[in-house]
Amino acid sequence: MTRKTLPDLATDTDALRSRNAGSSTAHESACLVVIQGARLGTRVALDNARTTIGRGSSCDFHIPERNVSREHCTITRRADSYWLQDLGSTNQTVLNESAVDKVSLSDGDQLRVGSTILKFIGPENIEADYHLELHENAVRDALTGLYNRRQLIGLLEREARQRRDRQNQPLTLALLDVDHFKSINDELGHLAGDSALRQLTAILAKNIQPGGVLARIGGEEFALLMCGTTESVAQIRLEQIRQAVADYSFELEGRQQRLTISIGIASWSSDMTGTSDLLRAADKRLYRAKSEGRNRVC
Repeated sequence: MTRKTLPDLATDTDALRSRNAGSSTAHESACLVVIQGARLGTRVALDNARTTIGRGSSCDFHIPERNVSREHCTITRRADSYWLQDLGSTNQTVLNESAVDKVSLSDGDQLRVGSTILKFIGPENIEADYHLELHENAVRDALTGLYNRRQLIGLLEREARQRRDRQNQPLTLALLDVDHFKSINDELGHLAGDSALRQLTAILAKNIQPGGVLARIGGEEFALLMCGTTESVAQIRLEQIRQAVADYSFELEGRQQRLTISIGIASWSSDMTGTSDLLRAADKRLYRAKSEGRNRVC
């Protein structure tokens, strides 16, 4: 089996674009950065022709505040210009302390929606690269380059909100844990443990289906979020992943070693009230996989 290096581990379109983009293309499009509010530091890419901001779950940027309308405002991209338009919001869209209906955005403009303030970073502003780097550091695990737990939970919450409106859209979460990982650190040292996790990440990334979101959420624990995938289909795919890991020969401190993983899966159901319910269900399945002998999918 061919080993992958870390730069190949991107698992979603945004990651592929950001990792493959060189300095010459880094600021072809503009972005918004939250400079005040609950999601401080969040970067909103304005790559699409139209970006909707509001309280509704279908909005591109979701602000769950009561004083924000369901669809509050939009930003439309036209060639090299960006236009902000209020959508008849109850509490108005404010740009640089003045309520607006429709206006062209300029670099450095500050947009207020409810109590959230976002700064517009123009396409040629070198701050765009800086904020992109900050964003990547905030949402990715330093060792593996995968999304971290905080980012995974955010994505899961967004998908769960959408399922409340569209119950027929499946959503499956898998928790993956390395079996007997402590023995690697104890016998070979933490550097070997880090190497094992990087090699494992390459295997997982190679075997997940397009659209899957892979994250490292703990020491040796990973999560795979599969939107639009039923539990029965996920079971088949995860069994293939489990087998791929079991068949792989890990190179640790000059030694060849086999590792296995245990996997617990759960799907969103109508009786779930929040993401904690889905996480709890998947964790129970993972515990079952461990208690029944490990190296299995439950």
